[in-house]
Amino acid sequence: MRTEEEAKYDLDERIFELYDSGMSIQTITEELDTTEEYVSAVLTSVPTETSQAS
Repeated sequence: MRTEEEAKYDLDERIFELYDSGMSIQTITEELDTTEEYVSAVLTSVPTETSQAS
C-alpha cells in the first residue's frame, strides 16, 4: 500500500510532466482533479536552473 508521501510525490511528478508537455495550469487541475493553488505551489517550489556564462 502506498503511503501518503508516495502519493504526493507521484502527483507532484505528474504535475511537472504535464506542465513540461505544455499543458496549462487550469488544464492540469482538471486532469488531476486538484486545485490551481496546489499546482502553482508545486511548480514554484522547485528552484529553477540559472545559466551562467563562463
